[in-house]
Amino acid sequence: MNRINWGILGAANIAFSELLPAIRRSQNGEVVAVASRNREKAIRFNTVKIYDTYEELLLDESIDAVYIPLPNALHKEWAIKAMNAKKHVLLEKPATLTLNEMKEISEAVKQNNVVFMEAFMYQFHSQHEYVKQLLNDGTIGDYQYVKAHFSFKLDDPNDIRLNRELGGGALWDVGCYGIHALTQIVGMKPTEVSMIGKVDSNHQVDTTSVCFFTDEKNRCAEVSASFEGSFLDRYEIFGEKSTIIVESAFRPDVSENGTGKVTLIDHDGHVIESRLFKDDQYLRQVEHIQDCIINHQDPKYNHHNSLEMVKYIESAYQSLYNSSETVKIS
Repeated sequence: MNRINWGILGAANIAFSELLPAIRRSQNGEVVAVASRNREKAIRFNTVKIYDTYEELLLDESIDAVYIPLPNALHKEWAIKAMNAKKHVLLEKPATLTLNEMKEISEAVKQNNVVFMEAFMYQFHSQHEYVKQLLNDGTIGDYQYVKAHFSFKLDDPNDIRLNRELGGGALWDVGCYGIHALTQIVGMKPTEVSMIGKVDSNHQVDTTSVCFFTDEKNRCAEVSASFEGSFLDRYEIFGEKSTIIVESAFRPDVSENGTGKVTLIDHDGHVIESRLFKDDQYLRQVEHIQDCIINHQDPKYNHHNSLEMVKYIESAYQSLYNSSETVKIS
């Protein structure tokens, strides 16, 4: 296999505006089918095949891999059905809403011997490789404190991100990026978490929330997320010697100049170094999973990492809905 035929389950906007173009920009991928109950939305994908049901698409033997951008609460069901149909899976984040659901996906990955990856596309942007280099080189010394934030203004009261039954909530939607950066980019392994937040009385989901993490070395981290603020996405790593600030960390593609920015400052706040990074994070994500499928390799971010991620998020929500008590993470 040297070319990957993709099917897309659902005609979500992110699939149309981001993943479809990225696959078409790639050298080894092609979108051949989309499945949606809304044929009008599916037609705009301009694919060879349109299916009215997800089941029909999964029966198509010409399809090698599927991208699943469905509401969060449907991720487990359709990821497992896809893998049981021997399809490789790129699953939109967050992979699942509970650790037990993710364990079921993990078993399906192993049983069907397929490639699975959760779509945290931002991690493939070159600015984060540079951040890892600074951390590994000891440039800032040992990190002491990490702070991450992602917010935007959500005005539509009918948006599914406000639907608790479908997995709505600010932490699930955008806060997960900060937790991902904290645990997968910086490498912190929290042992405790407490979460405070504003829970909307109508929708019963967090519209603004803040998580506080600590690890076994008593290092601290703060992850905030909001549907009520201006668009802002960044993280900061405070070290013994200096501090790394990453601006436009999660969606550099929609920043004012289409770039991400990594700045190194000393303890007096003076800039030591500042670099701009322009990259195609969606394309790099697609090319990575396609290379893994072609070469029968595990992704660098695999189902084991996804198990770790959902454990942290589930523990945070456990805290929020239990009077913000501190929850130990095992």
